[in-house]
Amino acid sequence: MPKITINNTDTGETTVFKAGYGANLRQAAVFNDVELYKGMHKYLNCRGMGACGSCLIEVEPMENVDPQTFIERLHKLAPNQKLGCRAKVYGDISVKAALKD
Repeated sequence: MPKITINNTDTGETTVFKAGYGANLRQAAVFNDVELYKGMHKYLNCRGMGACGSCLIEVEPMENVDPQTFIERLHKLAPNQKLGCRAKVYGDISVKAALKD
């Protein structure tokens, strides 16, 4: 089971949890009560549909998540960024969350 380390840049909290191989990062974070959103986005978001882009994260290493999807390319993300709702985890990762204002 991949180990996920999430550093919330808004609160400064660091949380570590495990998720199943190929798990959706946003769903795993919600299940473990880990916040990916910044400010009001935790209440006002698209609930994992990829439309709002408020679950923006930076992932290291990118080899342990799936490649950027079409929706992520529409949001014009940097090469080391993904949307939490579109990230599938295939190995241990470190994540910077709560980036979107």
